[in-house]
Amino acid sequence: MPAPASPPALDPPFRGYIETTYDALLVFEAARRGMIPRVTRRLIERERGMVQSGAVFVFDEHESGIKRWTDGLVWSPSRILGNFLVYRETDKRRNSSTGNNDQGGADKQTSSSISSGSQGRPGLSAASITGLDYTQARGRTVSDGQGQPSDSLDKNRERQLVGSLTNSYKFKDAGLVKKTMSVNVNGFAQHMVSYYSVADVLNGRLRTPSSIGELVSLEISPEYMQKQNFRFPPVFDIGPDGLLQYK
Repeated sequence: MPAPASPPALDPPFRGYIETTYDALLVFEAARRGMIPRVTRRLIERERGMVQSGAVFVFDEHESGIKRWTDGLVWSPSRILGNFLVYRETDKRRNSSTGNNDQGGADKQTSSSISSGSQGRPGLSAASITGLDYTQARGRTVSDGQGQPSDSLDKNRERQLVGSLTNSYKFKDAGLVKKTMSVNVNGFAQHMVSYYSVADVLNGRLRTPSSIGELVSLEISPEYMQKQNFRFPPVFDIGPDGLLQYK
C-alpha cells in the first residue's frame, strides 16, 4: 500500500516583518477585528512548523488561557529593543550543557505559551492579499553580488534587527530572531510574537504591516495606545473626530 500523504503545511496567521511600534499596533488592531486570527490554544507539534521566518502570532492571555509561549526552539535571553523584546535562536547542541531550553531567557512580560486556532479561519496572510509581492524589496536587495549582506550595512542594521544580541551566545547559523511586544487591554495582557531571519529582512522578502493598504487604513483602538503600555510611548494626535491617532 502507498504511504499516506503528508498533511499540507500550515500557514501562520500573518506573514511579515514587525519593524516599528506602529507595525505591532496595526497587527493588534487587525487581530481585534478578526482580520488576523488570534491564537486560542497551545501549538500542537504539527502546528509548530508555522514557526518560520515571517510568522506573526497574536494571543490574549484571558481568551486563550495561555501563560507561557513555547515553540520548540532554543532561545537566548531577551534584550530590550525599543518597545520590543528580542531573542536569537541558539544552537541546541552547543548549549545543551548550559540547560537552555525553548523557554530559556523568556521575559515575564512575554513568556506565554501560545497555540493556534488559525486553521479553517479567515486570516490576512500572504496568500489572502492579492496584488502583493512578498519578494519585493523594501529597498534594493542587499548583497555583494554573491548572496552575502553588504559589510557597509552590517553593524547598524544588525543592531536594529537583533539589538545587543550580537556576540554573547553561540547563535544558530542562519537562525531565527524572535521579536515580541505586549500590551494591556482592559486588564488583560495581549501578546504579539514574530519571527524573522536577518537575511529575509535585509533582502526585502518580508513586508511590514504599515506597507499593506488593508492594514495601514485601520484606525487603531484607543485601548492599544495607552502610554503605560510602552517603554517609549509613541506620539499621538487628536483626530477631527476626537479620537487618538498614531503619528
